[in-house]
Amino acid sequence: MEHYLVHIALVMLLYCLFSARIGSFGITMPMVFLGLGVLVGIDGEPLTLAYATAFHHLAEVTLALLLFADATTLRRDALDKIGQRTGRMLLLGLPFAILLGAGINLVLLPDWPLWEVCLLAALLAPTDAALGQSIQSNTRIPQTFRDAMNAESGLNDGLALPFVIFFAGMAISGAGAGDVGDGSLLKLVATQIGLGAAVGVAGGFAIGKLRNFVLERELMDHGLGQVATLILVAFIFFAAEHAGGNSFVAVFVAGIAYANAASGSVSHARHFLEGDGQFLAMLSFFFIGALFVPEALEYLTFAGFLVVILSLVLVRPVAIWLSLMGTDTSPNERLFYGWFGPRGLATALFAVFVVMDFEGVENIEGILVIAITAVLISAFVHGITAKYAPEIFRFGDISDRDGQGR
Repeated sequence: MEHYLVHIALVMLLYCLFSARIGSFGITMPMVFLGLGVLVGIDGEPLTLAYATAFHHLAEVTLALLLFADATTLRRDALDKIGQRTGRMLLLGLPFAILLGAGINLVLLPDWPLWEVCLLAALLAPTDAALGQSIQSNTRIPQTFRDAMNAESGLNDGLALPFVIFFAGMAISGAGAGDVGDGSLLKLVATQIGLGAAVGVAGGFAIGKLRNFVLERELMDHGLGQVATLILVAFIFFAAEHAGGNSFVAVFVAGIAYANAASGSVSHARHFLEGDGQFLAMLSFFFIGALFVPEALEYLTFAGFLVVILSLVLVRPVAIWLSLMGTDTSPNERLFYGWFGPRGLATALFAVFVVMDFEGVENIEGILVIAITAVLISAFVHGITAKYAPEIFRFGDISDRDGQGR
């Protein structure tokens, strides 16, 4: 294992030193470390699935840090601009994507039970804030577009998880469709999201105001300010889990509340957390490539490959387009939001979570294979197209809207 650590550390160092030059070719961080992981997993001494638990915890920490860091950019003025479109993409687009994905999965995987095709659709629905970094850093893309994508990718992980849990539970119970009429899915979603958001708002707002208090009275050592933010993320994450809410929703909402409650800029916290989060994201994508991608490539079927492709090029674009009908978004915007829904840490994390915690899902190996393949393809396809997004979606004729309060 030691020689793996040496190689990983060296590649991390070289990537950081030459990241701007590498990025100019459209090569993103997930592409680099997924590729490195695949090389290690295929050609080197394989890393066994005994590391799955470690990956699970690593991915959770990574997502939490990146979600909070991204959320701190969503101050009141940004939220006013993106509220309608983000709300529609979350509350309409995500369920549409799961419904449409389940329908396509039923056609392509006719031998799979109903609840398992629904579970697969739910796993492929959430988008990834880490893979979305190439969009967030592209200043040629209008800021309003980037903020809307940031808000959606931050919240949809938490919204998708209750669906994943529900469908996985139904899959192992063998329940019939008539057994869900008691509204159990709605109760689960409401509990997870409601409690998670409540913990996030209360905790983020309270700590933001407390920060103002201690800074005004010079009670805090400024050198520990960034450490305090890191501990805040951990506190919110575990507090939401203890309360029975969704930890990822709580962390993201806490970041928004904290940024809007705190006086002055909170960019120091964002830069600190993004640095830690990017480091952990490098490790996470390496482990995805080393642990899971070789198995996925070996056992992927043609039907599974079609599920992945249609999920990326049809399911999300159509779902987002439908969710934004009746708004003032242009066709360019709808296409942009629909296309840039990269699958990444959340899809891999939730798939491993199902493997570890829901024994008895009949096609669990196939579900994991398809989910990991979606992450691999998405990392490369969305990473490459992010560089050329302004040309593809013709932002030149609509970028001036950022200054019009939309």
